[in-house]
Amino acid sequence: MKNLIKQTVKTLALCTCIIAPQIYAVVPVSTKAVTEAPLTHEIEVSGTLYGKNDVTLTSGVSGRLLYVVEPGTTVTKDEVLVRMDTLPLELDKARQTELLKRAKINLRLYQQELSRLKKLAKTSSAAESQVDEVQNKHDLALSDIALAEVELRVIEDKLSRATIRAPFNGVISERFKRAGREINRADELVTILDIHHLEARLYVPVKYLKFLHQGIELPIQAGDLSHPEHTTATITSVIPSTDPRSQTVEVRASITAEQSHSWAIGQLVDVTVPLSSKQPTLLVDRDALILRKQGSHVVKIDAQNKAEQIPVTIGNGKGQWVEVIPRQAQSLRAGDKVAIRGAERLQTGQDVEVTNP
Repeated sequence: MKNLIKQTVKTLALCTCIIAPQIYAVVPVSTKAVTEAPLTHEIEVSGTLYGKNDVTLTSGVSGRLLYVVEPGTTVTKDEVLVRMDTLPLELDKARQTELLKRAKINLRLYQQELSRLKKLAKTSSAAESQVDEVQNKHDLALSDIALAEVELRVIEDKLSRATIRAPFNGVISERFKRAGREINRADELVTILDIHHLEARLYVPVKYLKFLHQGIELPIQAGDLSHPEHTTATITSVIPSTDPRSQTVEVRASITAEQSHSWAIGQLVDVTVPLSSKQPTLLVDRDALILRKQGSHVVKIDAQNKAEQIPVTIGNGKGQWVEVIPRQAQSLRAGDKVAIRGAERLQTGQDVEVTNP
């Protein structure tokens, strides 16, 4: 009898163990809503600062240098940077001026002679050939005057180029020739840097080209890691020409003028480039993802506080947000609540208690 009772107890215990896993207790969970928005992530690249209008000035004429500004000099727009000896040009101008006067005198003489011959030709007192010859001389004198005037303009242009002025406010960074040297046209003389209008030039992998366009603001920092300098730059141009080796494209971004004084031309900076997808995507909190060998899923909590496993494909992420694509269309939408705490062992249909408001 005792053995029969023991056997009955064991049988009841075994049945209890088999049935127990099918009875689910109400599990407390925390939830967070699914959102739909363009995913924004970012990459870090290095950039270099340049003056937006940096230029190396060259000689416009050949001659001897009388004055060249020193490197490190802060200059203002239209300030004289280079002055050349203009005596040879002034002598050429004086000679050309006299040639112009001579051509005008000849013209006046031919005009008088042509007028007289035309009157005589009417009474047959002068041959037509004489009239034609003087007419040709008269026309040539007009042409000589025109050529002399053009030559004078050429000399005046050279005189204006003999003095080089600053095209903008800046600093002289380099001097290539000193006063007293004879130079040829197009020789490099000085480099002027535009310290008031800086731009960052950076190279971004070409695969991100579709995310780059004018107007995007780029956070920039440099300096001591414990106390870095921060500023922002706005993309002004994207040059879609790929370097064959690095597979990058050049991006240029302007720094605001009031912040440019604390940065140096040639300085290396760290630039954060935001990359935003054009199409909105479903985003869930990173804690909502449950990773298993058979695949990833999230647990959606419906209006009746019941759990439902939703298989998803995981996309890109930024910070706490991750892009997900439900494997079954319309099974997950923006506004749905998904469990972010306590969802590891939840099964579809299981009752839950939402602990957060």
